[in-house]
Amino acid sequence: MRTEDWSVLFFCGSSEREPHVTTNHGTKAVLMATLDWLILTIYCLGILGLALYFQARASKGLEEFFVAGRDLPWWVIGFADVAGYTGGGQGFVMVLFLSGFAGLWLMAWVSWVIWMPLVAIIWAPMWRRLGVVTTGEFIERRYAGRRAAAYRNIYAFYACAVWGVTSIAYGAAWMAATASPVLGWKPLSVILVFGSFTILYSLMAGLFAVAYNDVLQFVILIGGNLAFGLLLISKAGGFSHVFTQIAASRGPQFLAPLPSGSSLTGITLLALCVQGLFFAGSPFAGEGWTAQRFMAARNERHAILGQMANGVLALAVRLVPFIVIALAAAALSPPKAVSVPAALWGDLVKHYAPPGLFGLLLVSSLAGYMAAISSIGNWAASYVVNDVYKRSLRPNATQKEFVLVSRVVTGLLLSVAFLWGGAIHPEQLDKWILFINSALIVFSLPLAWLKWFWWRTNAVGDMIGVLGGFPAGYLVWFGSDALLSDSLRRILSGLTGWNWNGIVPAFSDLERFPFWVGFAILFVAGWISIVVATLLTKPEQLSVLEDFYCAARPVGLWGPVRRSLAARGLEPRKTELGQDIATSAWGILFYFFLCVGLFSIMGGRSLSACGEFTVAAVSGYFFARKAMVRFSVSSR
Repeated sequence: MRTEDWSVLFFCGSSEREPHVTTNHGTKAVLMATLDWLILTIYCLGILGLALYFQARASKGLEEFFVAGRDLPWWVIGFADVAGYTGGGQGFVMVLFLSGFAGLWLMAWVSWVIWMPLVAIIWAPMWRRLGVVTTGEFIERRYAGRRAAAYRNIYAFYACAVWGVTSIAYGAAWMAATASPVLGWKPLSVILVFGSFTILYSLMAGLFAVAYNDVLQFVILIGGNLAFGLLLISKAGGFSHVFTQIAASRGPQFLAPLPSGSSLTGITLLALCVQGLFFAGSPFAGEGWTAQRFMAARNERHAILGQMANGVLALAVRLVPFIVIALAAAALSPPKAVSVPAALWGDLVKHYAPPGLFGLLLVSSLAGYMAAISSIGNWAASYVVNDVYKRSLRPNATQKEFVLVSRVVTGLLLSVAFLWGGAIHPEQLDKWILFINSALIVFSLPLAWLKWFWWRTNAVGDMIGVLGGFPAGYLVWFGSDALLSDSLRRILSGLTGWNWNGIVPAFSDLERFPFWVGFAILFVAGWISIVVATLLTKPEQLSVLEDFYCAARPVGLWGPVRRSLAARGLEPRKTELGQDIATSAWGILFYFFLCVGLFSIMGGRSLSACGEFTVAAVSGYFFARKAMVRFSVSSR
């Protein structure tokens, strides 16, 4: 894979690649010591104990189960968000070992330093103000009539079955592939045992258990890997020797804090920046389980602060232990000595971790995946219960019934996903991960702006954007040959005299096409399809748009709605778009220099790191100060 094609991993969410592979060190079995089993047992009992603590609160009603009674503090939101899409973290070790810090920028960081402050300042308050339980409920707050009601049901099943179950299944497959060689169990056994624990604590206390366990699991993930990384650095001769060894074997660009022009072309940079501007429409970022945390925040202030904290944790804090591990690995082994880089973390653990630390690292990996899986599971189940069962089947049911159904749906959804995950072979994942994420995200990304910033967007345009991603993504990534069988192509060729083979190539072949080509096709096609469908159909009822505008106070092109409200003296206080953009710009500057400073100091460039951290501190001060003004305005 070319260096610039690391950007494809940006769409993999929490699905870190960790297939079952053989190592260069032989096939010697690694046995769990008694201390390792004790650590694993304590971990499982700990997460169940935390779920028991919150069980009574989560049993009070639907909102308590799925949005934690709208009582999550900002620090829990920050930790829960980052835990939800970190996974086991082994993918970071792989990327850093292969490509240095440039690999991270091309994997995601260019886009993430953009979308994180934008979502914090602009989208998080709007989600919290709406007071909805799911992003599916947004549909009937934003659109009107029978088509909106029908679309809400369709959207709920689509999001649950396609986004939710698929993501959980692939996360479970990675978890099994990571733990099974260490435990000596079959992958399905890993899923059955640890999947059961995940189901149990998710059923007991809903989002309370998921969010607070995310905090615990993230701390374990970071702490265990940091201890292991420092051990490996010691084995490699200390940081000074590591930097010297890497410079000699990999060259100076390997530890450069920013990618060079050869690894980051202008068009790739543009594609990554566009992703960042629109990623608020992704189920992994501004919507989905991230938006669920905003809805569960105590107020707008906690929603904004939680996302700001998430940015620091996700862009910098979570990387530190994996950078240390990758640096040690790069000094200990040349690239050619590692046959399968995706297995690097597991190889290092099996050959260097002593008893006790070995168990802690196994627990940290399981914790990362269980945090991601439980987050997605609770979020996906909320669609079925809130948008289908409560909305269409049993609107007058008691809160006790809603909680019972929530637990049943969550258990069934996770069970189906785990069984599917146990049947997945790692070698099947590459193309499907690319397709699943791109089909369900890229085509619909324009909706991140259109449905919030343009009053004319209607349910038809929204539906085209969301549901059209599957056929469009399948065609782009797999090509027309995947849709037309060999026999049908031969018949069509005989009837028309044309060659029907490869009419649309498979753009998932990254050896032939850079990733941005498929991305651009889907993104532009999404814009055209959504806007045309919207303009060819009727606008939404003005009364519905007025209610939505008053509740969410969106920015952008809402002139007709504002004028209608103003004529009746009802127009709410406007959101200061210019101020929000300026605040977000300071945030982008802060996160960017925070990352550059981190990469500089971790690469042995202490002097430049001082300057970069100084800029980060100054821009972070203005980011926080302007955000505090935003808090005071929001609380009026």
